[in-house]
Amino acid sequence: MQGHGLAQQQSRILSGRTIPVQIQANAILNMSLLELQQFIETEAMENPALSLDDGRRCPVCGFLNSACACPVCGASMTRTDLVETDRSSERDYLERAFASADADTMFDPFRSVAKRMDLRDYLKRQARMALGGRKLRIAQYLIESLDDDGYFRESLFETAEEFAAAAPEIEDILSIVQSFDPPGIAARDLRESLIIQLRHLNAMDTTATNAERILLEHWDNFTKMKLKAIAKMMNVTVAVILEACEFIKDNLTPRPAAGYHAPFEELAPRDSAAIVPDIVVQAHGDDFMVNVIDCHGAFAKIDKTYEETYNSIKKGDSYLSEDDCKHIREHVERVKCILEAISLRKKTLARVAAFLVEYQEEFIVHGASHLKPLRQKDVAMALEVHESTICRALADKYCKMPSGEVISFEVFFDSALPIRSMISQIVAVSTEPLSDNEIAKRLAANGITIARRTVAKYREQLRMLPYQLRAA
Repeated sequence: MQGHGLAQQQSRILSGRTIPVQIQANAILNMSLLELQQFIETEAMENPALSLDDGRRCPVCGFLNSACACPVCGASMTRTDLVETDRSSERDYLERAFASADADTMFDPFRSVAKRMDLRDYLKRQARMALGGRKLRIAQYLIESLDDDGYFRESLFETAEEFAAAAPEIEDILSIVQSFDPPGIAARDLRESLIIQLRHLNAMDTTATNAERILLEHWDNFTKMKLKAIAKMMNVTVAVILEACEFIKDNLTPRPAAGYHAPFEELAPRDSAAIVPDIVVQAHGDDFMVNVIDCHGAFAKIDKTYEETYNSIKKGDSYLSEDDCKHIREHVERVKCILEAISLRKKTLARVAAFLVEYQEEFIVHGASHLKPLRQKDVAMALEVHESTICRALADKYCKMPSGEVISFEVFFDSALPIRSMISQIVAVSTEPLSDNEIAKRLAANGITIARRTVAKYREQLRMLPYQLRAA
């Protein structure tokens, strides 16, 4: 029966101040360390109530840092003579600044700002020299559609619909792109790429001629390494076919994009852009210590004048106009909101990282084969927070391991990593090429039962060639 009654119940009601703090906290939690610094510096320029202590900027890269060494470039932060530029020339200052960096990880100021020409830019430059107008736009679209290996896997008909053109027109422009350097680029499949590369060699000897015949006329038998059948149909010996196959193996590549080398590559910086870790894991005996890199909590604060005026307004002792009081209240409360969000970000990252390090301790000590299955949902349940909080805390964040390697937090949740690692080991120690079925059998012998197609998927992720091509 339905009735009425009274009961006491506790519930959380977000106040007017709690809502913007939570929104700001979610946004800041989602930021990486570099994004957070950029956000704070932008806010400091727009909000006069936010004060930044620039006295602890790295003398080499300018990163705001409270540690003994800069997390970006490794420069020492204890060298007081680095900031005394008035007593020495600019050249001496730069020499001392760069000398303060770790010799093994020497910081290059152009490493994170200089843009190297990638393959697509290189192909577009060639396209601008060969085409113009509508054809150039189509060529640029085709170039943007290439996959990481340099193949064009899209449908010609869908591309034609995109430009309201006929498929033969798109195919003609694709053939022009296929004539660009590196050889074999923009091919639609492996066979087409190998044929383009072979013709680019302009080799006129018998071996090259036999190799082209094999690719053109006997592709199916070639992929299955049926050399006797090919020799019989070409009316030559198996030794001749074997020599042609060796020619293909030594002079052609299944990944045409790998043939690209940036212009003046020998003069370009060798290192990629610096990756700044948000978490540093250090080994102390048998235990691990998790440190959150906090370069902003100690240096970002409310401007002293604004803070004193804000307190006077709250007490009712201010003689400012209503507009001025509103301006000060809004700016100071925004700074408070940001500082609370930064503090909450640090606490959340520390909790999540500590749990991951404890749970995946064997992975940290022994490597990829000891990674345990883990979901972000499991972490959220263990820490009694919402799953979206874990997602934000780990998004685009990196962790520096005790070995010095910097990895993405996504690695801690990659359940297929141990299997891929085992596949790599199986293929590496095998004295002969193994098919996907044979790899699956060896995995099963080690207690891992997966389907052949799953082995093929992991093998492709490891960028290993199929059995037929490895056997060649």
